[in-house]
Amino acid sequence: MKICLTVLGLFFAAAAAAAASAEVDPVLVRITGSSVNIRAEGSRTGTVIGRFAGGETAVVLREEQTGDTYPWSMVIARVPWPDGPVVEGWVYGQYVEPLPQGEWSGNVSGAQGLAFDAFYLATQEQFGSTPEQAVRKLGKPLSRNDREVPGRHDPSYMVTFTELSYPNLELRFFSTKDNRALIGARVTGGDHVLGKAVRMDAPGRQVFLELGLPQFQDGSVFGWSDEAGYAELQVTFSGGKVLLVDFSVEPD
Repeated sequence: MKICLTVLGLFFAAAAAAAASAEVDPVLVRITGSSVNIRAEGSRTGTVIGRFAGGETAVVLREEQTGDTYPWSMVIARVPWPDGPVVEGWVYGQYVEPLPQGEWSGNVSGAQGLAFDAFYLATQEQFGSTPEQAVRKLGKPLSRNDREVPGRHDPSYMVTFTELSYPNLELRFFSTKDNRALIGARVTGGDHVLGKAVRMDAPGRQVFLELGLPQFQDGSVFGWSDEAGYAELQVTFSGGKVLLVDFSVEPD
């Protein structure tokens, strides 16, 4: 459902009234206008460190009210879009418009796809690609469940799915005679890390700098996927920090 301009106005007004400078829950936005400056500080005199052509996607992490009509928004984005590096800077709020909620968008390729692939490889290194590797890394689980089923494309080709349960962590694996991989990790607490920096209570900035721009927002939930669309990460934020992490892969 699209966020109307009235909600957008309330979004900016509430932030301005609350404090001169405030953290906000992440918001996935589109940059409107053209040749929009990205500044090192949230003011019209801030050093220009980049420029949006217009129409790019960004994430707002912080707002600062300086007395201008609109607050200044600290954003993270890829510049130039879509294969430039992840950069952060300040944009005048007049050129920031929240995107529709609950709709997957964007084409994952190039730099964005490579960032997700690196996240998956780091996650698999963290927990292992088999249940046995996970047990060596994490110790004995609270529970283990193994399930063998016929292959989706060839019923004679058997696939084993394994679920391991640890405090605040659920892991899922699949294995065949030819392949094995981590296909799921759900983190609800503790110090478990996915990728290089996705962990409980991590600030949003830390997550977006690693993964780049999400393709999805539904309230406090943000989503990323790989280029093929088989792997998906959803991160829930509260107060600008990670509250829940859910990573899953659909084996083909």
